Amino acid sequence: FGCKGTCMTYWPADVAHRAPVNDFPPAWASAWGDDRYGLWAYLAVKGVTQRMRWIEPTMGDGFWMGAPQNERDEIQDLYVWQWANQYENLPHLVHVKSGFWMADTPCTQHFWQAVTGDKPYHFKEDADRYPAGGISQQGALQFCKKLDERLSRPGISSLPTEAQWEYACRADSITAYWWGDQFDPAMANAKDRVWGYETNPDEDDGVTPVMSYPPNPWGLYDMHGNVTEWCDGEWAPKIAPKEDSENIIFIKGEAPVRGGMCRHHPARARAAFRQNLKVDATVTSLGFRFVLKSKDY
Repeated sequence: FGCKGTCMTYWPADVAHRAPVNDFPPAWASAWGDDRYGLWAYLAVKGVTQRMRWIEPTMGDGFWMGAPQNERDEIQDLYVWQWANQYENLPHLVHVKSGFWMADTPCTQHFWQAVTGDKPYHFKEDADRYPAGGISQQGALQFCKKLDERLSRPGISSLPTEAQWEYACRADSITAYWWGDQFDPAMANAKDRVWGYETNPDEDDGVTPVMSYPPNPWGLYDMHGNVTEWCDGEWAPKIAPKEDSENIIFIKGEAPVRGGMCRHHPARARAAFRQNLKVDATVTSLGFRFVLKSKDY
């Protein structure tokens, strides 16, 4: 990739449908390339850089979203087991028809400050390394709006949908975590802690710098644990298959979060685990990562 905006990138015919359509490198990229994880591009705002990863659309019948019953039966924590059986879905095929760019880490405090002009909650001096926490869904959506303004591209940025988030988290896996069915503390930051608002929300409680653990096969860090991440839209107690989509009931004022957090039981960091929070909730280990649309989608 030796030029930007003045040359065409040619893709082999058998994989052309997996590439960004007429949009590589994207206009916002300050650098771009391809590595063992796939396509990447750097997004720079006021000298602060976020690496974005291209998440290609699903092929064939789609990807398996949800958790099989035997996975839930292995959960040792009674509360998590009850919650998972009430709100998770049995595996069903879901299409992600449009590819998208996803931040390879949760939004850092440094990048938050570059986009919004404000220091995030519980600011750290080494802000380039720590995720922005204490962010409500409303705050995350305002971040996306300000990023659109900085890029002069209305509507290009958003929070991922639950389907986009789980698809990216799984990275073609069908196991509880992208590396397998058993939690491995060397792979993610999740601990068996008591969770609830009775704990002090002003304490870090174990949040680690981004990139402290290995990325998944698509180059995404912290998809399991560390800070839980907002998804787009309102909370639906059950995600129905496509043919039953008209029967989905959404709860106003509540939104889905994914990935668990550092003070959650590891079972809550599984790819299929779903939780809801009030859209104005702010807890130190509550953050987000954003996605960018491809031009032709």
